[in-house]
Amino acid sequence: MIIPNKARTKITHLTFTSLLAGLLLVTACSDDASNQARKPRPHLVDVTQAQVMEISIQKTLPATLEPLRTVQIFNQEIGLLASMPFYEGDTVSKDSVLATLDDALLGADLNKAQATLKQAQLNLKRLISLVPRKLASEDEIAKAKTAVEIARAELSQQQTRFNHATIRAPFAGIISQRLVEPGDVIPVHKHMLSLIDTSSLKARMHVSELLLPLINLNDPVKVKIDALGDQQFDAQVIRIHPTIDAISRRGIIEVELTPVPDGALPGQLCRINFSTEKHNRLMIPFAAVRHENQGSYVFVVMDNKVKRVDVTTGLQNGESIEVLDTIKAGDTLVINGFFGLEDNKAVVTNQDVPQQ
Repeated sequence: MIIPNKARTKITHLTFTSLLAGLLLVTACSDDASNQARKPRPHLVDVTQAQVMEISIQKTLPATLEPLRTVQIFNQEIGLLASMPFYEGDTVSKDSVLATLDDALLGADLNKAQATLKQAQLNLKRLISLVPRKLASEDEIAKAKTAVEIARAELSQQQTRFNHATIRAPFAGIISQRLVEPGDVIPVHKHMLSLIDTSSLKARMHVSELLLPLINLNDPVKVKIDALGDQQFDAQVIRIHPTIDAISRRGIIEVELTPVPDGALPGQLCRINFSTEKHNRLMIPFAAVRHENQGSYVFVVMDNKVKRVDVTTGLQNGESIEVLDTIKAGDTLVINGFFGLEDNKAVVTNQDVPQQ
């Protein structure tokens, strides 16, 4: 079949037009696909909500058992140590003689002072007897009275020095240190012994400044002594120190363990368990809090985007932590999916993803 030139030209034109339309359609589809590829996908995150909870803060803090009090025994007189009958671990009662110094010279000075006082008193008595006969002046009487007072003061001083040669226990306790031996010449104010009072034991804890205001004197606590197994013993807060360390931001409290359990000794490791009264606190999962040098922050989900919000945290309780500002109950917080997350980024939450 022979097609005229005019018809052939018309067919060619239609074919070219069809090809061009198809090419434009393919190009448009390709552009739509490219635009969809360039459009950012929402960031998938796990979320939870901040909520007010009535909780009691539970804490377990390590400490070391200490004697109720420790006294270092010093001598107040120089001399030869004559005796020291007790050794480390010995139990002594109040006023027991812990040590004696050679008191021969001190005894001689004491006798001299006694004689001087006796002579001064005799002189005063003699002068007073002469007054009726006007054989003694008021000035002589006054001097005699002064001599008696001086002699009495000297006797008191020598008596005190003589008493210091015998060193007694200020309270009932246990000898923890013996630092000199009989025969040693002891200089004045030498540390000779240490005495500890184990009628009860105490322990010191370093407590956060946030927790310190929640603790009161006489609050009950439980004490677990590692060396004695899992048993817990009753104790109570006996002292709250009035200052807080400026670097660690922690204060010190002391608890007393009475009566002392069998086998409990100063120096043992213990763990103090205590709980505060219940209070309403705004709590969030600890996993929601991010940290950097400038402070702590969280990501809050609002209108399918996240907003970075700086926060001040309070007390931690298990897997939750208290928030003191900027966050309110019901706020939705990111707890997982932080990689690549930044302020004002579009997100889709685990709650929005349909379950398969």
